[in-house]
Amino acid sequence: MDDQQLHHWEIRTNLGRHARPGGDGSGWLWEISRDDQVARVMIEISEAAWSTDPVGLPEETRRALETDGRTELLKVLGHDDPPRVIRCGSTGCTYRSAAQGG
Repeated sequence: MDDQQLHHWEIRTNLGRHARPGGDGSGWLWEISRDDQVARVMIEISEAAWSTDPVGLPEETRRALETDGRTELLKVLGHDDPPRVIRCGSTGCTYRSAAQGG
């Protein structure tokens, strides 16, 4: 078994509000680390979700809004190669692995 899979990523810091060039919204950029590795994960909330009454949003999107994206970030800390962008909108939150370019 790859030794790195035994070490989960840890949250280093929330780098604050961020908008990704060409993205469909804005959100928060987080920095995570594992041993000597550092990665950044963007939690992107769609423009439609920002302008929707939170009661009408899926629970995971609503929780991402309430926690600056932390709830979604926590879900991927156990991944060997966490996604670079997690997109949350009117249908929930999705991502592709970093290996897939996401």
